[in-house]
Amino acid sequence: MEELEIIKNKIRSIKQELIDIRRDIHSNPELSSEEFRTMNVISEYLTYHNIKHKTNVAGTGIIADIYGKDKSFTAAFRADIDALPINDLKHCSYASKNKGVCHACGHDVHTAINMGIANIFSNNNNNKIIPPCNIRLIFQPAEETVGGAWQMIKENALENVNVIYALHVSPNIDTGYVQINDDIVNAGCLDFKIKVYGKSSHGANPAGGVDAIVISSKIINDLQTIISRNVHAEDSAVITIGTINGGNASNIICDYVEMTGTIRTLREITMEKIKNRIKKVIKCISNSFDGDAEFIELVYYPSLINWKDASNIVRENAVNLLGENKVLKSKPSLGSEDFSFFVQNKAGAFFNIGSRNEKKGIIHKAHNGLFDADEDCIEIGLTLQIMNLYSSCLKKDLFWIGKERN
Repeated sequence: MEELEIIKNKIRSIKQELIDIRRDIHSNPELSSEEFRTMNVISEYLTYHNIKHKTNVAGTGIIADIYGKDKSFTAAFRADIDALPINDLKHCSYASKNKGVCHACGHDVHTAINMGIANIFSNNNNNKIIPPCNIRLIFQPAEETVGGAWQMIKENALENVNVIYALHVSPNIDTGYVQINDDIVNAGCLDFKIKVYGKSSHGANPAGGVDAIVISSKIINDLQTIISRNVHAEDSAVITIGTINGGNASNIICDYVEMTGTIRTLREITMEKIKNRIKKVIKCISNSFDGDAEFIELVYYPSLINWKDASNIVRENAVNLLGENKVLKSKPSLGSEDFSFFVQNKAGAFFNIGSRNEKKGIIHKAHNGLFDADEDCIEIGLTLQIMNLYSSCLKKDLFWIGKERN
């Protein structure tokens, strides 16, 4: 398609601009729900390109709309914008200026790619390219914590959207490769809190109290038997206790312990089974010591499951762009991703683009202070998303609003 070739040339011409944007965001990372500077940078860019948008969605998010030739069809593209509470350990010109905060998961790259879509279809270009259909750009806060996706959906991010796509950089595969599947991509996630209640007493008289620390240690050990004895061997699940706090002094029997943890499962039925089992375990153990325990659900993300028609579009375009040997089938991950909310009831697909480059020393995993991304992946990601736009419009009959998952 001649127009796509023109766009590919345009992408190459703005590649350095997008790299500069990515580095600016990387240098000035902001934690979940605090992405005020990032929101303003995006908003100023959209304003410069004369693109209608709304700020402060879900606190610090942005929804932007670009109108195309076919106004009856809308393809959406989501980019997460938050950083992590990690020190940036890199020594480079774009290292984080904010101590204890780092874009160690590649959200800065995702944001730059979505901004690239805005640039390609800018409303102030002399040689303006009109997209084949409407485009919705979603810049989402708080992916790493409270699930900003759900809040954005409540504020109409998916209104009139037919299909939605999102990508994520992957340090596990080299730049130039893509991973995609048409089934489970990421696990469901439930973060929880357990409160254990005992009775204080002098440390020299433990029989006079109920030791919440002893109860908690028994609970932690027994929770792991849920995975080994209550989850089918062919299934995948994890229970992790990440924090535990309790006690006031070395000579006082502890009367209260609070711990937090996470459950990860690929299937919703497994999540429910584990959750109910935890409630029984903590009650039985605490009662056996004459104490009590309480299970509190905190943040929940459902499993991320791609829609087959949308994932097929990504796969076909990735093969056309990169070659069949560069398109890999992704395996389900027990990591969570709140893009799952976007595709619960709306057609869409989530895929990975390789960002590893051993020659450049870019080899570190995500959520690590040394994490970086090969910026050549920006051109690939942007090109692929625009190809997904055109293909989705051509196959619009697959994506009517209200369609149910097969």
